[in-house]
Formats: sequence, structure tokens, C-alpha cells
Amino acid sequence: MYSEFIKNVFLKRVVLVLLTLVTMVSFSFISYTLIRSNLHVLQSKNDLKQLIKKDVFMGNDQTTSDQIDYIFDEKNSNRSNKKAQKLFNYIDHNYDYSSSWSDQIDMPNGYRNIEIYTINSNYFKFYPLKVKKGRLFSKSDYIGNKKEIPVIVGAGLRKVKLGSTFKDLSQPVGKKETYKVIGIMKENTRLPSAYMLDGSYMLNKTIFRPLTDKDKKHINVDQLTEMYQDLLIYNTSKNKVSKLAKTIRKENLGNVKFYSIKENIKFFYSTYNSRALLYLVLSLVMLIIFIGLFLWNIWKSLSESRQEIAIRISLGLRKYHLYIITFLYQLLLTIFSFIPVTIYAVRNSYVLATDRFDDQTQIILSSLLPKIESISLILSFLILLVIGTFSSMLIIYKFNKTPLTLRMGSDS
Repeated sequence: MYSEFIKNVFLKRVVLVLLTLVTMVSFSFISYTLIRSNLHVLQSKNDLKQLIKKDVFMGNDQTTSDQIDYIFDEKNSNRSNKKAQKLFNYIDHNYDYSSSWSDQIDMPNGYRNIEIYTINSNYFKFYPLKVKKGRLFSKSDYIGNKKEIPVIVGAGLRKVKLGSTFKDLSQPVGKKETYKVIGIMKENTRLPSAYMLDGSYMLNKTIFRPLTDKDKKHINVDQLTEMYQDLLIYNTSKNKVSKLAKTIRKENLGNVKFYSIKENIKFFYSTYNSRALLYLVLSLVMLIIFIGLFLWNIWKSLSESRQEIAIRISLGLRKYHLYIITFLYQLLLTIFSFIPVTIYAVRNSYVLATDRFDDQTQIILSSLLPKIESISLILSFLILLVIGTFSSMLIIYKFNKTPLTLRMGSDS
């Protein structure tokens, strides 16, 4: 009975129904994108809460190409490395800091060009990573008196087992080092960015190793300059970090500006809010057009089918059945309108789970969709369904208030 009514009454205006579906599909894409982006921002702010709570300053490397050419000129290499070691010692002894730099290594398991981050002992204070197997670094791991250097690997390096070892050439030392896997990170562990809250770096194919006391004695200019970006300085003042920035410039080792985390987040919102507002306005426009087309189709269809509805009522149709039928019609349209965006979300997630993208964006799929994508789809679906249902129920209420005799008489 319900399907027949929907087909003969609500779906008889094919063009109007198709236009309604087009606006619904447009709304579903825009709202899904907007909700997903906002959820990523909220997640990043939660991941950065330790940085936000403290008065932390983050380095932003603004070294020019001319400065880079001078720093890495072969004629200046020895002098630059000596100055880099001296500057690092200055930072190490005068500041509370969290640092990291990366290099690429090849592993015997067939993995190539894997990012290995060297992190100091304060790194996990601000980026609290979690492991599913093994452990994080202990204080003794940063001393560096062990033959095997402990490392933590991403869950995407599936061939690497807990307790296994591998070797790689250490450029500063000039000889091979042996690494031992002491921990494996949880799947899809991410590193948030204070510059881009709606994005992050995936760590599924990443390795972390500790910056040991031994490493600190062999710092070169490559490591120092790579350490500038996202270098965290805390328990200090704006004047003191400005002094560090001046020291870096004075030594001709680059140009680094330091901004507080709150300043970085404020700058992000200055550009993000306008983009989010545009998406919000577009989604509202699509929603208004959808409601107008949807309600017009319902009212016209019911008004022009009074005689048929009167006959159905005489055969047992009840007024409350119109509420049920209209809800099913709205549900049907909503489901069909979300098929394209669901296909897009699933396909995009599966592409990100392949090797077609770089390691910093690659995800691991343990379900059809990642958590944020699933929540975004559900929320945008519910928004459209609830608003459409509520507005259509008002139309049915108004239609049912009209006496049956008037409906039948108006068709004669």
C-alpha cells in the first residue's frame, strides 16, 4: 500500500523529483565535507591540548633559498657543521625544548625510503603517542649506552616484528647502527599540525628513534636546520625565544621565527573560518532549495490527488498513514541522495589505504570507513533526514486539517 501510494502520488512529477534529488546530493557532499573538516579540527585541538595549555613557542623555518645555498655550500660545510654543533649545544643547555628531525632509511623487509624521526626526551610530553605492542622510550633509552638503539615503528610496517633488529648507516657517525624494535604504534596514529588543524601526518609507515647523549655530540647542519620547523620551546618568554632567533641569524644558520601555539591556531582560523563559512552558506542554500522543491512536490501531489486519497480513506487508509508514507518517501530520497557521497567517501578511503599516496597520508582500514568519515556521513544524513521529515510533517498536518468533503468537492 505504501509503495503504491508513493509511486502514484509523490513520484509522478519525475522532473521535480530529480531536481529535488540533485539539491539533496549537493547538500550531502557539502555538509559531509564541512562536518568532516570540523571534526578533524576538533580532533587536532584535542591532540594539541598539552601544547595549548602551556605557553609553548613553535619554530617556523623561514630560511631563504640564498641562505640555504650559503649554509650548504661545500666550501662552508666544515665551518657550518661546527657552528651547527655549537648552536645545538647552546639550545640544549639554555632551553627546555622538544625537537625532531627525519631521515630516510631502507629496511631489509623490503620497505624503502621510510621516514625515521630522531626525537629528544621531551617529544612525547606534547605528542603523546600510543603503542599497541611493546612500550615507549624510557629515560635510559636517551642515554645511548646500548649496542642496539631502540625504535618505535608504525603499524603499517607489518613485516617488522616486535623485538626484531635491523641496521642502517648513521650519517653523522659514519658507520652502521643497529636498531631494535621495542614498540609498535596503534593503527592510524597521527601527528597533529598547529598550522593546519584540519590535516595531520599519518605515522603508519614511520619510525621513531631517541636522540641519545651520544647523538648530541655529532650534530651536523642538516639535522639542525631540519630541526627548526616545529621546534618547541617552553618554560620561557617571548624575549628569550627572540634571542634564540637572533642567534640563529647571527650565526648565518638560517632564519627561524617563533610563534606561540595560540598564535598559530589563531592564524589558522583566520583563513579557515572564511572557507568554512562559504561551505556553510552553500549548504544552507542547497538545503533551502531542497525544502522548497520537496514541500512543493508533496503539497501539489496531495492536492491534485484528493479524489484518489478520498477513495483510499474510504477503503481503510487512515490519516496517520500519510505521516508514515511521507516519512518513507523522505527516507527513500535521503538514502538515494547519499549513495554518491558514500561511494566517494569509501573510494577515497580505499585510495588512501593504498601505496598510491605518500606514507604521511596513507591510512590503515580496519572497517569500511575511518571513524571521522563515518561520523560525518551519519551526521549529514541525519541532518537532511530530520529537517526534511519535520518540514514534511507540517505539510501533512496542514493537509489533514482540511475536511475530507472539501478535498473531494474541490476535485469535482
